[in-house]
Amino acid sequence: MKKNLILVFALVLAAPALWAQTTQGSLTLGGGFEYYSDKSENAYGNSDYSTSSFQFLPNVGYFVVDNLEVGIRFGILSGKSGYQGSNQTKSTAFSAGPYARYYKFTSNERFAFTGAVGVSFASGKTSNGNFETKTGSVGISIAPGFAYFLTERWGLDFQLEGIGFTSYDPNKDVDNNNQKIFSFGINSLSPSLGFRYFIGK
Repeated sequence: MKKNLILVFALVLAAPALWAQTTQGSLTLGGGFEYYSDKSENAYGNSDYSTSSFQFLPNVGYFVVDNLEVGIRFGILSGKSGYQGSNQTKSTAFSAGPYARYYKFTSNERFAFTGAVGVSFASGKTSNGNFETKTGSVGISIAPGFAYFLTERWGLDFQLEGIGFTSYDPNKDVDNNNQKIFSFGINSLSPSLGFRYFIGK
């Protein structure tokens, strides 16, 4: 009985690439999340400034060829920042945009390195008390990561921020105030973790 269990375990680890379901014509449904939190003390030492944000990132994709997925990614963001004991600035945003993602499998055919390119268009608002401002942004990113296939259908995603460029409009009612933001993942790691469900053709 013990030998049979060992054999079954070995077969699972050595499962063929079919586990991945990354063949042409397959579909994926996924969802990831990002969380950021930071707190710092001001120069006078009498109050802390904190900022936090949470983002949910559902997506749907289609494999146009083996191991190459294209799809649409959405984002729902909620965050707040400010000094302790004062009115905090709250922000919400919704984004959507296309992406392409390539899977490069290793000798362990449950594990693949991934590279993704995406574009996002976002619209949101910030509020502080009774004052509200509409915001918007357009961004492009190149992000490395990896995927691990827990079962034939379920995969675990881990993706770094990578390289990104964003044009951010902090107030849509004011002209010519866009901010250009460039980020590089080695200096500003912001990992996202998510799950993906694969539907074979």
